[in-house]
Amino acid sequence: MRRAYLLVSVGLIAAYPLLPSGARTAALLVVTCSAVPPVLVGLRRARLVDRRPWRLLLGALVVLNLGNLTRQLTGLTLAGRLFDAVGNALMLVAVLAVVVRRGRNDVGGLIDTIIVSATLGGLLWDVVLLPRIAEEHPAAEASTFATVFVLAGVLGALVRLLQTAGEPIPALWLLVGALALSLTGNVILELRDTGPVAVGAEMMFMAAYVALGLFGLDGSAHRLARLGHAPDDTLTGGRLAFLGGALAALPLVGGGRQLLGQPVDGLLLVAGAAAITPLVMWRIGRLSAQRARAEQALRYQAAHDPLTGLPNRREFVAQLRAELRRPGGLVILFCDLDGFKAVNDRLGHPIGDRLLVEVARRLGGCVRAGDLVSRFGGDEFLVLFRDAGRADVERLSARIVRALRDPVDLGVESVPVWASIGAVIRTGAEFDVAAEDLIRRADEAMYAAKLDSESTPGVRVVSA
Repeated sequence: MRRAYLLVSVGLIAAYPLLPSGARTAALLVVTCSAVPPVLVGLRRARLVDRRPWRLLLGALVVLNLGNLTRQLTGLTLAGRLFDAVGNALMLVAVLAVVVRRGRNDVGGLIDTIIVSATLGGLLWDVVLLPRIAEEHPAAEASTFATVFVLAGVLGALVRLLQTAGEPIPALWLLVGALALSLTGNVILELRDTGPVAVGAEMMFMAAYVALGLFGLDGSAHRLARLGHAPDDTLTGGRLAFLGGALAALPLVGGGRQLLGQPVDGLLLVAGAAAITPLVMWRIGRLSAQRARAEQALRYQAAHDPLTGLPNRREFVAQLRAELRRPGGLVILFCDLDGFKAVNDRLGHPIGDRLLVEVARRLGGCVRAGDLVSRFGGDEFLVLFRDAGRADVERLSARIVRALRDPVDLGVESVPVWASIGAVIRTGAEFDVAAEDLIRRADEAMYAAKLDSESTPGVRVVSA
């Protein structure tokens, strides 16, 4: 079916310049309307997670063909242009839906695309097209303006998709070719709508419709519906220069033409600045927010243990110092795993890491919302119980002993958890004690528990 469709379409396009006027109209309508069934077939055949972009593309082809039929059969050029504007808008929405899905909501890339397309479309309109169509009906001029801008936006979105695709997708190149041919044909027809040049532009339109039909039949089209990777989006000097250039391009070109006495579309300058400036500011704002999130992530990594996700030594000491500035008692438990090195050496570091993660999980289940569990280093864990005193030590220690009582299933074997725990209490009356002194005292109590556990393995707790 694909080969037959391609051969017939290429034959009609090749014969188009040789046909009389009436036959040309028929050939053009046959080629443009014949793009609809292949897209419909592709929509039904492909296993698509989200069919909305393909339905929008199908709707765009239907509307564009209504415009072709209206223009060719009734001669209502203005009505045909309005159909073109609506169809191209549907095409833009369809392609942007694919870009968003492939780029995992690549909002930054889409903003770049809109800025580029708006700037280039504005320059194309102001420098090339406006001097040639200034005498046209305002509605026709507005329709041409919308068509050029929308097609430029679609093409920009497809270029963004090419940049982030991550794999060769032939169907994507068919879409790029279709939109490039359509945009070029529109520009050529506005510059010269009669003679061989106009015939060549009409052949470009026909080729664009054939490319869309081939897209519908291409087996790689369904890849565009797959979730793609999130592209990198960093605030670089080149990107800032790019955004600044896009912001300044239309006013500079428009002002230069005004100084040279050439026609300038004032509405374009006002509308372009009003549209592009907020987009540039939004883009900078998003990049700044992304940088702030990255800095926040770095701060989190600096304060947490990468293996267990628990606060690390520095974070524990910082929070303990802050807690010591408050009135009230607290309890610190210094927990050291006994025999961990033997497990690590015998079963390997990955298995040892699994043991540490499980111990961290169990300790985390022993504390209240306001308490703190930290991996202090190696196989050492510290627990800070806020608003606790001497009367709470036995209860809190028993809670941890129960949590560590059951062996840990490491896959290769089940390993018992042996630990030595030192407890230290800071009463509400102690205001001059240092965080390091409390940790040292808890460490000494832990070593006393370790000496006691040499005769009988298990979980031992000693209070300072």
